[in-house]
Amino acid sequence: MNQPPQPPFVPFDPTPPTGPGATASAAQASDDSNSTWPGWLGGISIGIGGLTLFASCCGMAGIFSMKMFSGAIPIKFPDAPPSMLVGMGIDLLASLFLSALLLLGGIATLRRRSSGPRQLRRYAYIRIGLALPLLLMGFWLLGPATEWAAGIARATNDWKSSQKPPLPVTEAERASERPSDPSIWQRGQVVGGCIVGLIYPAVVLIVLARPRVREEHARWEA
Repeated sequence: MNQPPQPPFVPFDPTPPTGPGATASAAQASDDSNSTWPGWLGGISIGIGGLTLFASCCGMAGIFSMKMFSGAIPIKFPDAPPSMLVGMGIDLLASLFLSALLLLGGIATLRRRSSGPRQLRRYAYIRIGLALPLLLMGFWLLGPATEWAAGIARATNDWKSSQKPPLPVTEAERASERPSDPSIWQRGQVVGGCIVGLIYPAVVLIVLARPRVREEHARWEA
């Protein structure tokens, strides 16, 4: 009895799949590859993380450099108040942690890894949660900062007066020796800095909360 011929065995069929499901998958992959938000969100996160880390390290280095190189300077500046060192140490630790989240999250987002949006969202929540403590610490440090500035002015004026012949010291320079209450401008700078620090975390949460963005990064590899 003759059997109908069998089609030849093909180990791999190069013909692309067809049908509604295949069309939707191809369109989805095309949309993911054409989306621009991973590029700019990841790049901005890396930039802000690097600048935040650089600024914090420069601020701490500036305070310690005055102590280390005080012997090479003829003016005997007063040491920074302990409260300022503690406050800047806390700020440096927070900046290190937040910068690490931004850098790691930004790099992973550029590479379209699912850990990137998670790290950026974690950064945003932590940064918003630290807003009030950092604002209160900024107000607390205004007093020691003005006293330290007055001590620096006093040391500078004393050095001018000790020269032979003495260097002139103006009334405004003498007035700067007296510590004063923080001005409205100084308090406004603290509040303004806090508000500016919340802008990018809010942008991150808004972008990552969009339905299309959530669906896209849910398909990324871990």
